[in-house]
Amino acid sequence: MKRYFQKSVQCLLLCGLLSACSNSFLDSVPMTQKTNAGYYQMPQDAWETLVGCYNRLPGGYGDFFFIANIASDECYGGGGYTDAFGNQVWDEWTDYNDLEINRYTWSGRFYAAIRRCHVLVETLDQIDWGGDTNLRNRYEAEARMLRAHFYFEMQRNFGHIPLITSSQAELIPQTDPDEVYAYIIEDLKFAIENLPSVSFQSTPEAEFGRVTKWAAEGYLARVYLFYTGYYGKSEAPGVTKQEVINYLEDCIQNSGHALVPRYGSLWPWSMMENYHKDPTLSYAGEYNPEIMFCIRHSTMRSNQYQRYTGMRGIANAGDYEPFYPGWGMATITPKCFNSFAEGDTRRYASIIDCEGEGIPNTGNDQREFTGYFQKKYQTLTDPNDKTRSYPQTVGGSSWQSEPQDAILMRYSDVLLMAAELELETNQAKSQTYLNMVRDRAFEDTDHRVTATAQSIFDERGFEFVFEGIRYYDVLRQGLTKAKEILDVTNAPVLNGGQPGVKNINFSLEKAGLLRIPQSQILISEGMLVQNPGW
Repeated sequence: MKRYFQKSVQCLLLCGLLSACSNSFLDSVPMTQKTNAGYYQMPQDAWETLVGCYNRLPGGYGDFFFIANIASDECYGGGGYTDAFGNQVWDEWTDYNDLEINRYTWSGRFYAAIRRCHVLVETLDQIDWGGDTNLRNRYEAEARMLRAHFYFEMQRNFGHIPLITSSQAELIPQTDPDEVYAYIIEDLKFAIENLPSVSFQSTPEAEFGRVTKWAAEGYLARVYLFYTGYYGKSEAPGVTKQEVINYLEDCIQNSGHALVPRYGSLWPWSMMENYHKDPTLSYAGEYNPEIMFCIRHSTMRSNQYQRYTGMRGIANAGDYEPFYPGWGMATITPKCFNSFAEGDTRRYASIIDCEGEGIPNTGNDQREFTGYFQKKYQTLTDPNDKTRSYPQTVGGSSWQSEPQDAILMRYSDVLLMAAELELETNQAKSQTYLNMVRDRAFEDTDHRVTATAQSIFDERGFEFVFEGIRYYDVLRQGLTKAKEILDVTNAPVLNGGQPGVKNINFSLEKAGLLRIPQSQILISEGMLVQNPGW
């Protein structure tokens, strides 16, 4: 437990470093108090604006990470039995009564984030850098990497978005996806070329949370694979397959990133020795060589995901020890639980099995209760008082002050993307990378499988379960295959403690894309067109 407390403190120290006079790395820079002409004179001015760009990374309800888990075959919408059918819009592809369910991610967050990145890039040449061009280029590279991240999230979820390339631009019609992807890839290549080539071991821990060259290389591979898979293309705009492979190999050989020895040690529940009763398992901490890109949180700027996915309907305080209760969203499908092979440590590391673990949750106040909840992002109880939350133990004002970082990319993703891309040209290398991930999962070498497109796809499902990756992996298999994977027919669930069934009919017409917020359609006065099928 002490180790996690130390990591929470380090996050707060990082907050102080990155935000200068503010208390948090993710504190907002008041953009309304700055004007492009006149304010931006010194590197510190650029730094404060860069902090404002990072500030837009944390999400909440309706964040793409949350949506992707529910939209995949890993989770149902869940939630309280009497809640509005909001989450179900994302897994059943039905409007229900909330046409604005995606408003959280459009203009209010992502386009605002993109504008902040534009502001910084546009004003860098106004600043007196004192000849330090490396610092100038690093700030631009960070802003462009973040801009690429924000645009990629928007593009792959909504499919048809305006490509706004200036902080002063007015709303324009939706842009051809190829142009958006070309813009994203150009930003990522710039980031790769201009971020420092410093290994993980040589990077000060205080800088953990800033984007790196290695994260940009991995992210470019993620963009390439989604684009070529979803659109059925052989190459992506502005980058070749071989270039992407070279970037991944550079990351593997030179980044200093590596797998942690035990999969379970990646997640905070591994601190709870009385829970897992494995004296050889300990938490690796948030600052470890497997984490390549994450959103830093603290008790001052908490990770909201835990409150949504915590188990619902507690009878007595402490009943769910070591897990603290929450709102019961994103319940886990039995299909997901049963897909893991015997001996795969990732199932226990990722899924709470209420019956199997003796947790007295019967789902009486729960919609789409299955008896399973995700384990990677759960608020924990105080080890000395099971009625109290762990965030409160480390200084949080309530159980919702969750300091756990949100991981956006791990080194195992780089290995499996490299295995996938090198499959046709270097089978031996592809096999090696797949073995590295699978050997860690089973903690032996007896469960290896031959590297194929299908086995790598399957492995990604086990490795990244509940990490917001599976849904996009499914989409890039093609829409017909996606429908086979995502459709559900009369699956048993409990609704308010009563037997029910769950049905999902994935819409080929909607093509896996979200509904554009209706308010944005109206504001545009017809300039924006709704996605097909909605």
